[in-house]
Amino acid sequence: MPRDQIGAASLYDISKRRLIANIQHLTDVGDIAYFHLAPILKHIQNPDQLALLEQHSPQLLGETADIWLRFIQRDIPDYETKPHNPKDPTKWSKVYKKLKREAEQEQKEQEEELRARMDALQKNRAGNQTRIVNAPTGYDPSARRRGPSFGGWGPSSGAPAKTGRAALDKLKRGIFDQNRARPKASRMTAEELQRRRGTVQQAPQRMLRIEEANAAAAAARPIVAPRAASVKTAGGGAAGHQPTIRKQHRPPQRTPMQPGERYTAPKLESRPTGAAGVRRRREEHNPLMAPKRARRV
Repeated sequence: MPRDQIGAASLYDISKRRLIANIQHLTDVGDIAYFHLAPILKHIQNPDQLALLEQHSPQLLGETADIWLRFIQRDIPDYETKPHNPKDPTKWSKVYKKLKREAEQEQKEQEEELRARMDALQKNRAGNQTRIVNAPTGYDPSARRRGPSFGGWGPSSGAPAKTGRAALDKLKRGIFDQNRARPKASRMTAEELQRRRGTVQQAPQRMLRIEEANAAAAAARPIVAPRAASVKTAGGGAAGHQPTIRKQHRPPQRTPMQPGERYTAPKLESRPTGAAGVRRRREEHNPLMAPKRARRV
């Protein structure tokens, strides 16, 4: 129902909405004229359903050309290059079915051609493959590498050659056997650990040789006595070093204050302030600084 319409929808509008919602079940329209059914029939998506409606309601023949043309454009590839406009307007269903059969036949032929090409390509590829044939020959190049056997330089035993996978499996098996023969300490019992620990009966020979070499070098090194320290005497000669005894510093002893006595702090010397004090500090000679040079006027 349009938005600007006021009041209840008409019976035609209600019927049209119901038919469009269930358009896949519509198979007969009786003798209703096409101009009433045009807004409904344009929602049909199945050509067989439209052909069945035309068979049950002959008044639709010749009126559904636009619907059939839409089906041809949708289902027939390259329909422009093929005749698709019937001379009789009532034969649109037959034109569609004919074009549909031709399109399916063309698709089937293309599939067969593609399958034949793939088979030929596979045969050509199989013919170009390299095949390894085990042909017995009088010369065995591997016999020289293997060396003489118990029976002399005879032919090979015929055992299959080892591949990379066989070598890898053998390596993995060796690692597994080694880990099994030497398990981790966390998986061993205390008795097994005590048995494997053992005791050191003798030091290694290399350690003994290093110790003997160090002892020989220490015995051959000369012993040098330290020089006696000397000091200059008052006469300019040298005498033996005599230890200097330092006096222990003791803090000065203070006189204890008597009861009722007051402590009087000593007065500090007054220093000149102002410009005179600053001038005096500037005139004091600093031995670490070079003397100032007089300016030339």
